Amino acid sequence: MRIHFERTGGFMGRKLTIDLDSADLPEEEQESLRKILEEANFFDLPADLATQRVPDEYQYDITITTETITHSVRASDTASPPSLRALIQYMDLQSRKKRAP
Repeated sequence: MRIHFERTGGFMGRKLTIDLDSADLPEEEQESLRKILEEANFFDLPADLATQRVPDEYQYDITITTETITHSVRASDTASPPSLRALIQYMDLQSRKKRAP
């Protein structure tokens, strides 16, 4: 499974992007990620949860590609269900790990 995650907006307007292949993760982290996706019902979410834009708020674009499906979701800080926030936090943490020297 491949995940493309992009965070834009915020006060500084900095863009954060990461592409993650779950095959590159340790087995227990793969299982944790599968559980996060399952709890978020990611593949059942509508494509655009962030219908109203709020100034200085983060916007998240997440695309997940499996062997059988590709699904994209756009969300924001205020327009994302709590179950999706766990995925956003996970991907944000992964992007910070990749940036660290």
